[in-house]
Amino acid sequence: MKVVLDIETVQAPREEWARLLGKEPPSGEPTGDVDLFAAGAAEEQRHADDELYAKSAFDGTFSRIVCIGLLEFSDQMEARSAVAWYGPNERELLRQFWARLAQDRPGLFITHNGLGFDLPFIKKRSIINQVKPSLDINLAKFRTEPVYDTMAIWSNWDTRGWVKLDVLARALNVETKSGSGSQVAAMWEQGQGMELARYCLQDTYVTYACYCRMNFRQPLSSDVVLLQPELLEML
Repeated sequence: MKVVLDIETVQAPREEWARLLGKEPPSGEPTGDVDLFAAGAAEEQRHADDELYAKSAFDGTFSRIVCIGLLEFSDQMEARSAVAWYGPNERELLRQFWARLAQDRPGLFITHNGLGFDLPFIKKRSIINQVKPSLDINLAKFRTEPVYDTMAIWSNWDTRGWVKLDVLARALNVETKSGSGSQVAAMWEQGQGMELARYCLQDTYVTYACYCRMNFRQPLSSDVVLLQPELLEML
């Protein structure tokens, strides 16, 4: 069994991020000429905090998973099924994801930046939610198994050659992404969980198609791979 996976995440609120870092909430704006120096220092600190907060979006310590998309294939890359778990109950989402992997026992995980983002993120959130993984996935770099990371392998592990998934898809002349990761937060806030799940599965399909091209194989169409997907809401 081979699987393709992708996750969608949302950032923790600013207050939760500050709590985790042990930061004190702002006590108010300084006033008066005597406080000009303090005001300047406070402004610099705010800018530094803004940068740190923005970076925390990619760290499972501070952000959480709201969707996991999974495509399942046979060892011969025959399409088996497509499933996406989504919703606010992250613990149940992770529990069902790991339960599915326990059934599949995949020999290969296909991802785009999965070694740098998706899989370490899932590992952190599983620990935080105390959901014990059903598999121990080896995240060692500079190899193509058990994780085939299309971004890393395309660049031969040189970060200067890393490309976004849609760029790689266009280069390999396969179907591209249906949206942008920058839209995820807005979709989540607007309650578009099912649409987010479909977007996530589209990303897994693009990753699968790139993997096929990189291994001199013709990918199946998205109509075949994403036929009747399971969209499971975790409330």
